[in-house]
Amino acid sequence: MSKTENKTFSFDPLGYYEILGVAYNAPEEEIKQNYREKAKVLHPDRNPDENALEKFQKLSVAYDVLKDANSRLIYDLMAQAHPKESFPDINALKAYKNHSGEEDISVRTIALRQVTGKIIKFSDVENHEICNFKEAQTAVLLASISNWFLGWWHPKAFGRNLQALLENFKGINANRQDNFTLLTHNAVAYWEDGKREQALLSALQAGYYANAYQKGLLNKFIAMLNIRTTAKLPTWNWGRLKALQLIIPGFLVLAVLLSLTSRVMTDSELAKYFAKKNEITYFQQVQFRTGGETVDDMVVGRIIDLPADSTDTKLLYHTVSAVNAMHGPSDEFDIMKQLKARQTVRVTGYTPDNIWYRVQIDNGEMGFVRAEFLKKGVGAKIPDGSKVYTGPEI
Repeated sequence: MSKTENKTFSFDPLGYYEILGVAYNAPEEEIKQNYREKAKVLHPDRNPDENALEKFQKLSVAYDVLKDANSRLIYDLMAQAHPKESFPDINALKAYKNHSGEEDISVRTIALRQVTGKIIKFSDVENHEICNFKEAQTAVLLASISNWFLGWWHPKAFGRNLQALLENFKGINANRQDNFTLLTHNAVAYWEDGKREQALLSALQAGYYANAYQKGLLNKFIAMLNIRTTAKLPTWNWGRLKALQLIIPGFLVLAVLLSLTSRVMTDSELAKYFAKKNEITYFQQVQFRTGGETVDDMVVGRIIDLPADSTDTKLLYHTVSAVNAMHGPSDEFDIMKQLKARQTVRVTGYTPDNIWYRVQIDNGEMGFVRAEFLKKGVGAKIPDGSKVYTGPEI
C-alpha cells in the first residue's frame, strides 16, 4: 500500500454522483429521478451527438452503482479509503496480507523512516510496512538498529537521522489514514470473497481510525453483514513498539556509564552489602494497553535459591493456617494466591534474614510466605498432578 499523505480524497472519485448531477448524500429518490431525466436526453436514439452512446453508458454505470444501497455503500466506503489517483477496481479487490503473504485480520501499517549515511552520499527513505504485531516488532527493531549505527556517516545525514529517530518514536501510531485505508479495504475485500467474519472484524478495527462520517458508513456496512462473532479483536501494544526503539540508546548509555566507572564491586563486597541491607531498589518501565507509560520504583529482596527437585521430600512444608502468598518478600506486594491451612508447598528459596520463604504451589507458581506460617513436613494430601511433589506416594 502506498503512502496516502498529500493525496486528494474525494466523496466521488469516479464521478458517479457528478454524472447523475446529485450530491454524495442525495436521497435514493433524487438519484432515480435525475437518472430518468438524463437518460431521456442522453439516449442515443434521441441524442445525435457522436459521443451520445459513451455518455449514456457512463450514466448507466453510475446509476447501476448508486441505485443499489449496498453497492452505493461500498463505493462510498472505498471513496474514503482510496485517493482518486489510485482508486482500485471495486469488483476485484484483494486483501492486504502480512509479511508472510498470509491473510491476517490483525495487520496494520506502520511508517518507519530510515536514514543511511555513506560518507559521500546518504539515503533518507520512509517505508510503509503492512504487518502483524510480531512482524512490526522486528521491523521497528531493525530500523532502530540501522538508524543508530548507520545513520550518522554523512554531514547532512546526521541532522536528518536525529529527526528520523524522533519521528519513528513519536509517530509509530500516527498514520491513522493509512490504517483506515488498510482495514476498510480488507473489510470490503473479505466481504466480496464471502468471508463475512473477517470482514466484520476488519470493519470494527477500522472504526478506531475513522472520523464521524466514516464511522457512519462502517456502521451501515456492519449492519449489512448481519452477523455476530465471539472472536476478540486483535490489539497492538504501541507502547512496546516505542520501547523497542530505546533498546539501542539504552545499551549505548550503559556502555558509556560502565566505561566511566572507576571501580567494580566484587562478589564478596556484593554479598556483604546484601547481608547488611537485604534489598535493592530498581526502576521498571510500566506500559499501559492504552499506549501510555510511566516509571515505577520497586524494592525486591535478594533470595537465596534452594535446589528444586520435585522428587525430594526434605523441602516439603505445609501452612499452619490460611495465609496469603505474596508476589514478593514483603507485605507491600500484591497477593498472588490465598493458601489453605495445612496446604503442602515446596520451599525453593529464602531471604537472608529468614523472614520470608519462597514457595511453589500445586500449579507451579511461586510466591512468598512468612516463615512463621510454615511448618516442615507434608500437611494435607498432595493432589494428583501437583508440581510440588512428583515422587512415590507418601
